[in-house]
Amino acid sequence: MTAFLKIIRWPNILMTILTQLVIIYGLLIPYGVDPALNWWQLLLLITATGMLTASGNVINDIYDVTIDQVNKPEKLLVSKSISEKSAYNLYFILTILAVVCGFMLANSIHKPILSSVFIGVAFVLYLYASSLKAMLFIGNILISLLVALVILITGIFELFPSITPENQLAFKFLMERLLEFGLLAFLINLVREWVKDCEDVNGDKVGGRNTLAIALGRTRAAKCIAVFTMGIVILLGWYVYEYIYPNDIATYYFLFLIIGPLLFVIIKLWTAENQEEFHLLSSVLKVVLLLGILSIGIVRINYYLN
Repeated sequence: MTAFLKIIRWPNILMTILTQLVIIYGLLIPYGVDPALNWWQLLLLITATGMLTASGNVINDIYDVTIDQVNKPEKLLVSKSISEKSAYNLYFILTILAVVCGFMLANSIHKPILSSVFIGVAFVLYLYASSLKAMLFIGNILISLLVALVILITGIFELFPSITPENQLAFKFLMERLLEFGLLAFLINLVREWVKDCEDVNGDKVGGRNTLAIALGRTRAAKCIAVFTMGIVILLGWYVYEYIYPNDIATYYFLFLIIGPLLFVIIKLWTAENQEEFHLLSSVLKVVLLLGILSIGIVRINYYLN
C-alpha cells in the first residue's frame, strides 16, 4: 500500500482536488454562481481528474526507471518496489476509470463532447512520458499547460452547462479570472520544471534527454530561469497593483506568500550549484504553486468575512 501511494503521488492528487474545490467555493459561489454540477457529478469530476493525475505519475515512473536510478535511486519504485507489469496494469486501470468517469459526467450534463477532454489528456500524458518529455521546452511547456488545465476544466464543467444569454457576460468574466489563475499556475510550474531539470541533469544525460540544463549547462540555465522568474514577479506586481490592491488581505497574501518566495528563488538560482540546492528551490516552487491556487479563494475572502 505504501508503494502504491508513493507511485500515484498522493499529495499531487490532493492538490488537484483542492484546486477544484477552491475554485468552486472560493470563486464561483462567492460571485453568486449556482454551480451546474450536483454532488455526485462533482464527485465524478474530482475522481476523473484525480485518476488522470495518478495515471500520469505512474506512466512517468515507468519511463523514468533508467533516469531515476541515477538521480534518486533511494526513491526508485518501478522494478524495485513494484514490478513493471504491475505498474502498467495500475496505469491502465487508472486511465480507464478516469475516462469512464469523464464520459459519465459529460453525458449527465448533456454535453458528451466534453468527454473528449479526458480522453485527450490521457493521450497527452502518455505521449509526454514516452517521448515529449525528452524534447527541449516541449515537455516542460506541455505538463505546465496540463496543470493550468485543471483550473480551466473545473470552470468549464461548472459554468458551461448553465450558460444563458442573461448570464453570459458574468460567466465570461469568471472564465477570464480562471484564465488569469491558470496563467499563474502555468508560469510557476514551468519555472519548477526547469529547476527540476537542473536538479536531475545527470540522470537526464544518461536517459538521452535534451533539457534547458543540458543545452546551456546547469549554471547558465539557472541564471536564465532567474531572469524569467523576475519577469513573473514584475507581472504579479503589476497585477496586484491594478486589480488586488483594494483588498488588503489578498495584497499581503500575494506580497509575502507568493512574490516573496519567488524573490528568494531568484536569489538562490543565481548561486545554486548542486542537486540539493535545486531540490530545495523545486520544493519552494511547489509550495508557491499551492499558495497560488489557494489565492483564488483569498481574493474573495471578504465574501465569507461579511
